[in-house]
Amino acid sequence: MAGAKDGGLKRLSCDNDDKIARDWFASEAQKLGCKYEVDAMGSQWATLEGENNALPPIGIGSHLDSVESGGKFDGPLGVLTGLEVARVIKEGGRKTYAPISVINWTNEEGARFPPGCMASSVWSGVLDIDYAHKCTDTANRSITIKDELARIGYLGTKSVSNKTNPLSAHFEIHIEQGTRLKKAGKDVGVVDSVQGMQWFDVSLRGFTRHTDTTPMDLRQDALVGAAQIVLEVERIGRASQTGMATVSLFKSWPQSFCNISGSVDFSFSMQHSSLPVLKDMTAQIKEFVHKVAKERGLEVAKYDNIVNFDPVNFDAQAVACVENSAKEMGYSYEKLISHTGHDSIFTNMVCPTAMVFTPCRDGISHSPLEYASPDNCGIGAQTLLGAVLKYDDILRRMHSK
Repeated sequence: MAGAKDGGLKRLSCDNDDKIARDWFASEAQKLGCKYEVDAMGSQWATLEGENNALPPIGIGSHLDSVESGGKFDGPLGVLTGLEVARVIKEGGRKTYAPISVINWTNEEGARFPPGCMASSVWSGVLDIDYAHKCTDTANRSITIKDELARIGYLGTKSVSNKTNPLSAHFEIHIEQGTRLKKAGKDVGVVDSVQGMQWFDVSLRGFTRHTDTTPMDLRQDALVGAAQIVLEVERIGRASQTGMATVSLFKSWPQSFCNISGSVDFSFSMQHSSLPVLKDMTAQIKEFVHKVAKERGLEVAKYDNIVNFDPVNFDAQAVACVENSAKEMGYSYEKLISHTGHDSIFTNMVCPTAMVFTPCRDGISHSPLEYASPDNCGIGAQTLLGAVLKYDDILRRMHSK
């Protein structure tokens, strides 16, 4: 399996390495005797039967895809833990009341096919499947994710809808991607909320001319306009105090020493735990983009809000299951807000959801240096197992009267 040049993990959604990881997941699911299915977004479902299989399963989900140069824990920890939970339940001779489904959600990162959390957002009803299937490779706009799912053999037939393929609840374990647990000296994080997030795709169009012969006052340089916007995005993020704002994807054209950039495409995100503050941040940058375009004679050819979700709380009952699980096992814990997106944000829109965070070294993520110790992963896994069993007991009490 190929890695990134800097030693990190490079397993972009639906590439050849993603197929290898998917094949491994399928093999492990079958070894466990799970009912194994692939849905029309390529997500893999491994379901362990319960006593009452008429009930929707309790889902344990995360992802196996990575960013361009990522680590080995962001995503895979959640999938591997789900398989281990299923293995412990089966080998321990315990049958849960509800079925348990371990899910590898397709394209959580969105690094190759924006937007991220694609399959879970289709499943939750936020994103239309036809739109998702047409999303294109950032490096080759002629390739769609549907094309690649078919190429690697993972364009499945199972329904991608919470209405026809529901879950009773969804639990996810993830590295924290921060240093709050380490600073607090806690074993595990009980995630009870998620800050709001908005992502935008922007295209600026100017006019490409010769760099050496075009007077400065006649230029319509899209790159200079975009550069102003990049700095303004950062300024707004810093001014928000506890929020974030980042320009990520960025492409200018033509890539020539002697041409003024006539075209720039870029993406940026903004996050904050306060909805009014987040709305103010996004209003500021929209006004600024159009102001710069007017001043520099540029066209705003595209200004699309591709991801938009408000700050939300996770389900109180599911969160309590995680908290009580940590308590009963004697683990110290901290209640945390998630600063970034996860598949659980979208499952939370339609079914009870909660997350477990494990500490990670120096809070580093999306990097070859990403690391969580076996002890920390083990504590998180035990907490997740306990939470799933507690929620299963809730379902037993609700439905077996």
